[in-house]
Amino acid sequence: MLGNGVRTPDEAARRPAPGASAAERPTARFEDVDIGDELAARPSRPPNHEREGVALALLAKEIAENPRNMLQKLAEAATELCDAGTAGVSILDGDVFRWEAVAGVWASARGSSMPRDESPCGICVDRDATQLMHLPDRVFPTLYAEPRFVEGLFVPLRDHGVPKGTVWVVHHDQRQFDREDERTLRVLAQFASAAWQLWQAHEAAHEAYEKAVAAARSKDEFLALLGHELRNPLSPIVTAMQLMRMRGKEEPELGIIQRQVSHLVRLVDDLLDISRITRGKIELRRQPVELLSVVLRGLELASPLFEQRRQEVELLVPGSGLLVQGDADRLAQVVANLLTNAGKYSEPGTKIRVQGERSGQLVRLTVRDQGIGIAPEMLGRIFDTFVQQPQSLDRSTGGLGLGLAIVSSLVALHGGTVEARSAGPGHGSEFVIDLPLARGVEQKSSSVGPSAPPSSRGAAAPAAGKRILVVDDNQDAAETVAEVLGHLGYEVQVARDGPGALEVARTFKPNVCLLDIGLPVMDGYELARRLREFDLPDDLRIIAVTGYGQDADRRRSKEAGFNAHLVKPVNLDTLTNAVSH
Repeated sequence: MLGNGVRTPDEAARRPAPGASAAERPTARFEDVDIGDELAARPSRPPNHEREGVALALLAKEIAENPRNMLQKLAEAATELCDAGTAGVSILDGDVFRWEAVAGVWASARGSSMPRDESPCGICVDRDATQLMHLPDRVFPTLYAEPRFVEGLFVPLRDHGVPKGTVWVVHHDQRQFDREDERTLRVLAQFASAAWQLWQAHEAAHEAYEKAVAAARSKDEFLALLGHELRNPLSPIVTAMQLMRMRGKEEPELGIIQRQVSHLVRLVDDLLDISRITRGKIELRRQPVELLSVVLRGLELASPLFEQRRQEVELLVPGSGLLVQGDADRLAQVVANLLTNAGKYSEPGTKIRVQGERSGQLVRLTVRDQGIGIAPEMLGRIFDTFVQQPQSLDRSTGGLGLGLAIVSSLVALHGGTVEARSAGPGHGSEFVIDLPLARGVEQKSSSVGPSAPPSSRGAAAPAAGKRILVVDDNQDAAETVAEVLGHLGYEVQVARDGPGALEVARTFKPNVCLLDIGLPVMDGYELARRLREFDLPDDLRIIAVTGYGQDADRRRSKEAGFNAHLVKPVNLDTLTNAVSH
């Protein structure tokens, strides 16, 4: 029993058994406690609309600000408006009624429950009508408590028109309820119904949000793992191709492998980029940049596709006067994605036009192709994630439907807009980007532009006597990198894990350490910290060469003491420049 005499859920669930005390068995029939006919005959007090209006206003505020607590506030209002000893809200949950809210004498019973067929609330719900009872504990002994439940008034609480509970008030003395109490309780029941539905919707929305967050987290973790697992096998393939070219081999098959590997790398990068964008993890390095330099960088990135499809690019972008404040590399990625999209969806030998101009306080870039065009129903969805134009079964254009989604997101991050235009299938497409014109910066053609691509820089000459330690548990990756560096004249040693690397470093005294992050036994972060504690050359450079390439991975490698963070597969020029920095 609770302190006030109301049974706990376990006590309330016990049914009367033969031989139980009189208090545990019904001592009357329901007809003996049902006094509903008296309600119409009793004199009714006049309504107090002012008091009721204040109470309803407070309840409305509670619905808006704290729907979780609204039913309890409603029970407290019922106690006051009906001058009751106890009031409550009971919700049907399967075969039991939960006392969702209780105020007054039995307030401590809030949260307890009662079997449906042992509760007067069950009669109210079954009949979907107001019930008035006198000493109902004679029929429902689980109600027995001190002070006794002398008279109770029950009104159905409906959820979308279906009775799902009750709002009730109780007198513990000889006072009686009247029709005004019933009217008041019905009004409160309507509020309770609205509050309950709102709370259920709130809970459902919160649950859906939590599931969405968990799903997004799982997706991001999966994409990070996928990127790592795909980049690891790609790395030795790329390095092996570079090694073959260094040995003078230029078979046509190498070009095929190079194109397909580059395609795989772009797919992986797109997957990780869209994940970072949707989580708001893209960090822009803004600087004044001329549109032409961005376009030239994007054109260079897309040029292998144009060469393969023998497509011509008409460039109509002035060298100065179109200055924007943006991340040069990300803007070049935008241009490259638009050009790649134009090339993929246009026939070989066609022309693609790229035009830059000023439009008021905006810098406008237009990419126009002579390709398959865009159906009207697709124009509004073309920038959505994973959306692509309908393709034939051979999927000759490939891709995942991420390129334009990345364009839209990156342009928005720069404060700009992008629009797709097309007269329909067979009439080509036009993509128009508007970016804010840079303010407070003198517009000169010598403005800082995007960094030159790695392939445009010659590999730096190795320093005499420089020793490099390569640590990677992927045997093919470690051996091909070591062979390439050895071919360039470096002295190279290889280790497969952290402890082995520390053992080699004691005697080898490397000037540069190339470390994978996901090593067995001891990860790359811990290995970097340990190497910094060794008596190694003062100019020691520790470089991460890893499949983990998210912003958090780069920050963590920097904190661990790495001088650079390279993501697999690594271009040979990028690697040698990092080594000889």
